[in-house]
Amino acid sequence: MANGKKRPKNGIALGIALGLPFGAVIGMLLFDNIAVGTALGMVFGIAIGAAIDARSTSDEETE
Repeated sequence: MANGKKRPKNGIALGIALGLPFGAVIGMLLFDNIAVGTALGMVFGIAIGAAIDARSTSDEETE
């Protein structure tokens, strides 16, 4: 980066933090089982968070 500052990489943490509650709600609504919903929410949260981290990494940081 031109200004020398590194952006924090916390997409996975954000994905987990948002995936768990949304998964719990969806689990209660669709499956009547909160454990299944939280597990699915965490899986999708980690996947989306990792994708956000990978996308935010510029070519300059990878060299």
